[in-house]
Amino acid sequence: MKYIKINEFFHDVFGRKQSVLELIAIFVFSLVATYFIYNNYSDDTQGVLSWKIIAAFILVADIMAGCISNFTFSTNQHYVKQSKKRLLFILFHIHLLVISFLLDAYFAYAFVFTVYTIGAAFIVNALIGKRIQRFIAANLMFYGLIMILYFSLPLWFILISLFFMIKLVFSFSVNHYELFILNNN
Repeated sequence: MKYIKINEFFHDVFGRKQSVLELIAIFVFSLVATYFIYNNYSDDTQGVLSWKIIAAFILVADIMAGCISNFTFSTNQHYVKQSKKRLLFILFHIHLLVISFLLDAYFAYAFVFTVYTIGAAFIVNALIGKRIQRFIAANLMFYGLIMILYFSLPLWFILISLFFMIKLVFSFSVNHYELFILNNN
């Protein structure tokens, strides 16, 4: 498999090197998921496009890309080695609030979902190196999924909220390659 060395500026997004397959998968998923969510959202706006909508959907694309990118060995390893950056990444992940603000939609729900997601991500992150980490991450994800699905919200907002939670709680905060990293360093 062919690997590409990632420019240092993008290490926080992709780590030090990614395979071509991983990069393609990240970008394709991000574009496809964002496209489908936007199509569902645009049904509510009658096709009116503004700078706020464009900015919001750039953040949506970032959420979608992060869902996949954070599962890669390179990104995972980058943050395992830099625990302070990992904590800052979690803390400053307010994408859902910004999207909600830009689209002038469901801010109270976005606030609750963001607080829950960041809190859950901190709990999962604190368990790095412990056998129970994946179980707790899944448990907190399922509570979050129930919370998001409980409310009668439009599908586009539900999808953004679900992927935001998946990105931070399970994709980012879990060390997916713990045994591999420990055995190969």
